Amino acid sequence: MKTLKTILAIALSLAMISALCACSIKVGGEETWEYSADTKEGCEQLFNDFFRKTFENTNQVVTVKGNGSLVSTETIDGTSDCITYSTTGADTYSFIKDGEYIYALKDNDSQQYYMVGEENYSYGYFVYRNSIDILADVPEDGVTFACEVKGSSEDGNSTNSLTLELSTDEGSVKITAASENDLVKTVTIVTNDGGETRTTEMTFEYGTASVTLPDISDWEKTEA
Repeated sequence: MKTLKTILAIALSLAMISALCACSIKVGGEETWEYSADTKEGCEQLFNDFFRKTFENTNQVVTVKGNGSLVSTETIDGTSDCITYSTTGADTYSFIKDGEYIYALKDNDSQQYYMVGEENYSYGYFVYRNSIDILADVPEDGVTFACEVKGSSEDGNSTNSLTLELSTDEGSVKITAASENDLVKTVTIVTNDGGETRTTEMTFEYGTASVTLPDISDWEKTEA
């Protein structure tokens, strides 16, 4: 006789299978695949798999444009991160020095300050991710979910594309992304809020990132 725990485990497995529709075809040396989901849980699974290696990579440069204009350039080098904001001319830094987690800012008005602590450090580390990794904060009620991943592999090289769409009565978000060998190369985010549309574009480069940390010995130390 199956226990309640076993029945629940089987039910959960069946739910995940129904949430993800998959198709994989191999012709000669090329293999293609396609996955889709229309639930929050299924979309999260596809999204996390697609972006996992990118979010784990700690040497990358991400250029961000908004409606065609340069917004920022984020350089991640190990545990250090530097963001240059084109619209304001400000530079932010997140880094670890002598065991301390530090977030520092320098702007065009010669304002220079820093804050200490892991929470403050997180303000400036992998910041672009906040615009992409949004599913965890989206409620299930009142939202329509749709996610599709398509890909192919040949001679050890793979390409993938992802399309994630979230919509409500008030607006929508559509994220499209392309990757090569599991590292994301481009992301486009189109938001429609009350009829106002905004497009954010990101491009990624890997393996060339280098952050030069500022000397903050005479900068003002402040609290968040």
